[in-house]
Amino acid sequence: MNGTADAFGISRPRWEALLAQWGLPAFRGRQVFDALHRRGVRSYEAIREIPGPLRRRLSEEMPFRLPEIARREESRDGSVKYGLRLADGNLIEAVFMPGEAGAAAVNEFEDARAVSGSVTGTPGVMGPPPTPPRQGFTVCLSSQTGCAVDCAFCVTGRLGGGRNLSPGEIIGQLYAVLDDARRTPEGLRVVFMGMGEPFLNPDAVLGALEVLFEVVSPRRVTVSTSGITPVFERFAALPHRPNLAVSINAADEETRSRLMPINQTYPLAGLVRALRAWPADAHRPITVEYVLIAGVNDAPEAARRLARLLRGLAAKVNVIPLNEDPVYLAGWSRPNEGAIDTFVRALAASGARVTVRRSKGPDASAACGQLKGRTVDPRGRTGRALPVSALTSRPRPV
Repeated sequence: MNGTADAFGISRPRWEALLAQWGLPAFRGRQVFDALHRRGVRSYEAIREIPGPLRRRLSEEMPFRLPEIARREESRDGSVKYGLRLADGNLIEAVFMPGEAGAAAVNEFEDARAVSGSVTGTPGVMGPPPTPPRQGFTVCLSSQTGCAVDCAFCVTGRLGGGRNLSPGEIIGQLYAVLDDARRTPEGLRVVFMGMGEPFLNPDAVLGALEVLFEVVSPRRVTVSTSGITPVFERFAALPHRPNLAVSINAADEETRSRLMPINQTYPLAGLVRALRAWPADAHRPITVEYVLIAGVNDAPEAARRLARLLRGLAAKVNVIPLNEDPVYLAGWSRPNEGAIDTFVRALAASGARVTVRRSKGPDASAACGQLKGRTVDPRGRTGRALPVSALTSRPRPV
């Protein structure tokens, strides 16, 4: 641990061990950790409770800095998308989303039908929380500088893969957002739903979680994956687990493979087995994310197949109407409210728990699936999207 910007990614036990190697008492490591993560200190010199020689040595051997805020885009709903430049020049994006309901699940930002109330009270459909929202907030973090999973409905995937972030870079982006928003971790929820596939960077994400869980309850942290099934066991074995969200988007292998090429490597059948092996918790059901695309996967029969696929699983379905992008997702559209309503009713009637997400910040391209980081497609395929006609063949029954 020398000369890196990863000081933010060092856990409390590792700080204690490091300073013990330097011949210092373990409590000095706790003092450094608490200063950085509980008090928001951004300079070793400001940690006045540790000796001056230690402050100077840390400054020399373990310098750190937050990523630079390269751009800041505000949405009408109060969300802010941050373009953050890392030390090597890579650009990632994170999103601040204010005003989350304290009673809501961590990744259910708002029910998309709440305005019309069209299905409020429908059995099996999770409506708006009964109590007024508390002034909590959510920060959406990236785990990679791009995404190689290449989901056909995701702008990040259209722009290709990138490198893994380190634990310190993951925590650093969080603190850059908190500092700019002038917030502390009080009321914070964290979702790993930004750029990248967290389960393709498990070492760093697990390292970041070890730090996060010292200041944020695991119940307030969600990690989302497209279904890298060999990694599930590592997260399931944690003594304190985050909430799990899994992007499924189709209940049959053929349609899912067309929407999500990763399904050819880790098929849906194996993914469902991994979900059934996940430690059950009735108070923390798995969130099944389902991006709803007009004419592709929004038919009532698709909803019924999904409900059958998930039967007996402690899960809830989070329906996400497509966040459109005329450049990267040309020709694709969000279903109309009637189609959304019909799909949700079919799910609920089949016994599934379901809500519909209204993503925060769509006017700032900060919504689910819209994070870019890059502004130029490195593979020379800007705007390429699978034609809808290629995705509308009749799925095979599950």
